[in-house]
Amino acid sequence: MKIPFFKNTVTNYFSMFVRLVQGILVTRWLISHLGEAQYGLWVMLWSFFSYALLLDLGFGVAAQKVTATELYKKDIEKFNHTISSIFFSHVSMALLILPLTFVGMYYIRELFHLPGDATAEYIYFCREALLLSGLAATVVFPLGVFPEILVGLQKLYLRNYIIIVSKVVELAGVICIFALGWGLFKLLFFVMLVMGLTQLAMLVSVWRSIPGFRIRWAFDKEIFKGIFHFSSAVYIISIGRMIWERGMFLLISIFCGLAPVGIFQLGSRIPFLIQQIALPYVENISPISALLHSRNRTMHLAQILMRSIRWVNFFAAGATVMVMIYAPRIILLLFNVDNDEAAFICRLMVLFVYFLLVYRIIPEKFLTMAEEHKFLASVQSFESIFFIVISLVGLLVKPHELIVVGAMILTKGIGTIFFVMPHLVKRTNMKVIRFVLYSLFEPALLALSTGMVCYWQYYLLRGQMHEFFLLMLAGVSGCLIYFPALYFMMFDHADKIRAKKLLGKIIGKMRRS
Repeated sequence: MKIPFFKNTVTNYFSMFVRLVQGILVTRWLISHLGEAQYGLWVMLWSFFSYALLLDLGFGVAAQKVTATELYKKDIEKFNHTISSIFFSHVSMALLILPLTFVGMYYIRELFHLPGDATAEYIYFCREALLLSGLAATVVFPLGVFPEILVGLQKLYLRNYIIIVSKVVELAGVICIFALGWGLFKLLFFVMLVMGLTQLAMLVSVWRSIPGFRIRWAFDKEIFKGIFHFSSAVYIISIGRMIWERGMFLLISIFCGLAPVGIFQLGSRIPFLIQQIALPYVENISPISALLHSRNRTMHLAQILMRSIRWVNFFAAGATVMVMIYAPRIILLLFNVDNDEAAFICRLMVLFVYFLLVYRIIPEKFLTMAEEHKFLASVQSFESIFFIVISLVGLLVKPHELIVVGAMILTKGIGTIFFVMPHLVKRTNMKVIRFVLYSLFEPALLALSTGMVCYWQYYLLRGQMHEFFLLMLAGVSGCLIYFPALYFMMFDHADKIRAKKLLGKIIGKMRRS
């Protein structure tokens, strides 16, 4: 099976760019046309909608794995029964959303913290909006299995095309709704309708991609038991990840107050943005790992993992070095804030995110698909408990946001270095010395050399030119070093041939025009 790795990655990034631009534009228009109160209601409704995704229980990843192992080629009937069991599990979970919605409607005042003088008409409006959101979540939630199947098919590009069209349609619809003077309720109905049609388009793509695919109106208990063992472990992993991602803000808020939460949020935004930028590339690893593991192609899989970690390290190390040097200037330019503590947290968190990207995220995706989900669930559970205990003890001694950050770094460092990475090497039979030199050392060395040039510029020019131009100079300098290195260090012979052909086509078109 030919894996469209390049097409998947490029469309992943293009989809991310479209969603980012669309999200910024829609947010600005929502605040402008709806006002702060109704925009707050909009945010709350989407928050409840996102919490409904917790009912997935790991079944989506199970559908992705079953598809990636090409069960549909080996036994289409068993594949149909497996996906059907997952689908109807989602249906049963979705039915829980309705009673929760009705409870929320009853306690609408407390849930949305409505003022005491809120009119009966406004309360009724809020209840209707919550009901519409709950009904949409009930309908759309079970269809979430089909994007996962497309990922398992290595057809992320199809999913991305659908998402891009969906976001463009949604943007055009929002413009029309506001131009016609319609309000929140019609806007919510339209957006939910687009979301449902998007998921149905995913279903159609799955049908066209897998001959003989059908949803069977039956629930196979034996198949479900096998799925549940995998999905429950995946769910524990995701819950553990959520504990540290959201728990940091909660612990800082409880023990330190809201101001430190703001400082931490300010310092961590750039590092987490770097993580989000890297994830579209990393998303390819899960289906590839499941496919090659099912074929017992350990050596090939080890090569792909080493190369993937090398690529992520190549870009993440460069971004990390730049943020380490320019953190105060970046924060000042983007947020108009000059805060030494926020800059220090930014530097600390970017190192942490770099560690996760290079040493943890890719190994975790591989081990999940290589029947090591129970091992990962155990590690994640240990990390979650250890993080909470260490954070609480530290905060009781000295309430400070850096205690929480330090506890998280310590926890993930122990779990990754002593458990996850050794397990990765053992399962793939990687040659440790080659892995360290090829995947870890060479990209980091290039980033450090680039950092020396940028630090020299920063040291000489800080205070003498505007932050924007200083950062632009650093970006240009980094590109002049990184792009030639990309060609000579990262591209293999086939990549260089493709790059030359692409460059030749571009130059030819420019000459003809």
